[in-house]
Amino acid sequence: MTIKPDGAVSLPLLGEVKAAGKTTAQLAAELVRAYGRYLKQPSISVTIRELRVDRIYILGQVSRPGEYQLRSGAGIMELMASAGGPTNRADLAKVVVMRGRTEATQLNLLEAFATNKNPEFKLVAGDVLFIPETDTRITVLGQVNRPGAYQLLQGQRVSELLAAAGGLAGNAAPTLAFVVRGTQQIPVDLAKVLAGNLEANIALQPGDMVVVPEAQNRVAVLGAVNGPGVFALAEGMKVIDVLARAGGPTARGTLNGVIVVRQEGGQAKRIVLNLERAVTGQDLSQNVALQAGDVVFVPERGFSLAAIGQWLNLANLARIVFGAWF
Repeated sequence: MTIKPDGAVSLPLLGEVKAAGKTTAQLAAELVRAYGRYLKQPSISVTIRELRVDRIYILGQVSRPGEYQLRSGAGIMELMASAGGPTNRADLAKVVVMRGRTEATQLNLLEAFATNKNPEFKLVAGDVLFIPETDTRITVLGQVNRPGAYQLLQGQRVSELLAAAGGLAGNAAPTLAFVVRGTQQIPVDLAKVLAGNLEANIALQPGDMVVVPEAQNRVAVLGAVNGPGVFALAEGMKVIDVLARAGGPTARGTLNGVIVVRQEGGQAKRIVLNLERAVTGQDLSQNVALQAGDVVFVPERGFSLAAIGQWLNLANLARIVFGAWF
């Protein structure tokens, strides 16, 4: 008869009998008494034919996946060492222990391996310890010729991912690109990257997502103008040109302190202009050329630069403005 995991043995006439914790002599004596109710002078002996070995299964990213003996007092660290340890592609932050058919527990073993200490979680016979593979893919989305997921190569940088993705599409906005890394959004000026700027050409990490926005060949005019809105950007268009398209400043508007908000590398840059000097011919350099995605803000008289700056202090102002009209 085989003693079951709960320590009991199933016997004819008697049903379930507890065997765990008893010597062979004690169990034999108990069975003689129990069978004495059904048999005359029963003679029973108990011997151990084979010792039961508790086993667990270690699968996934270890050097030698398979079945292993669950030794008394052995923790997860010792058991994984028996399996040759994790491979260099193991994701130790997402280890899973499967127990039975329905129970699964996720463990983060990074700290355990860093300190060489066993976690408090204890394995039991029959557990399956699964070490998943790290997702080393990176993704590029938006205005590239072949968007999608790519396998991250060792030391790979943004320029190499762009090359794998077939380069920038014709309607890409390279200065507005960014990398999404976890909860971070990291600006990347792809114009500088493609020009060979090593500092801009950042190294990529597993899970990174490079986003290349579409060039908005439009500019927006806000504030104290007669017809605020979004306008198509014509070649060579300057600030005074688009203000004329917007009906010019209102009676309360002023051309002294006009602000152009320009997105560069995912960040908002403010250019303060005195267009009164440009209109009177005193300083034509104040009438700057516009770029796709620029937002022109005409203040009212009496507005301080600090108040205007607070109103414009949005890193994604251009996206919000253009989205409001289209």
